[in-house]
Amino acid sequence: MSKPEEILRLVRRRDEQGLRLVFEHYGPALNGVISRVVRDTRVAEEVLQDTLLKIWNKIDLYDADHAGLFTWMMNVARNTAIDRARLKGYQVGQKSESYDAPVHETRTSDIATDQIDVHTLTEGMETKYLDVLQKMYLEGYSTSAAAEALNLPLGTVKTRLRSALSQLREKVKTEKKLFLGSIFISLIVLLLWTLL
Repeated sequence: MSKPEEILRLVRRRDEQGLRLVFEHYGPALNGVISRVVRDTRVAEEVLQDTLLKIWNKIDLYDADHAGLFTWMMNVARNTAIDRARLKGYQVGQKSESYDAPVHETRTSDIATDQIDVHTLTEGMETKYLDVLQKMYLEGYSTSAAAEALNLPLGTVKTRLRSALSQLREKVKTEKKLFLGSIFISLIVLLLWTLL
């Protein structure tokens, strides 16, 4: 039995060891995604706790036919972080605090990150496309918020996003040596789904 299957089995049985394993094996990666959205270490830790509770309480919503366990957990973490970032109280607090918090933890995780080669995928992509992807999928901006932050018309942001996704799709098709983990594939599906 693989580690994700074991974790899934334990969490579904409501065995606390399963939640402990989620934290040990996936905590740093989940925290990295959360930190990119909320940009505050203390808040990121709180959001990670909220994420773990959501994983524990909503594990029955996980469907292995739609996504891998890690991908599902990353989506829960990202959505929880975006929810926190959109709270009015959080936004006011962020305007008055400094932005000295690190973007991500420097610790490494046990996740096989060599399966996710984002740098190779985005190599050669123009900065204007990378900026849109950064704002929307790493920082959690909506298309209108990204347009405002980038000082671009909404239609331009949507067009650049479509072009960036098209470039990524082509690169995935032609890059035979590049093995993508399920998180990136799910990200592409999620991105395409949001555009429809």
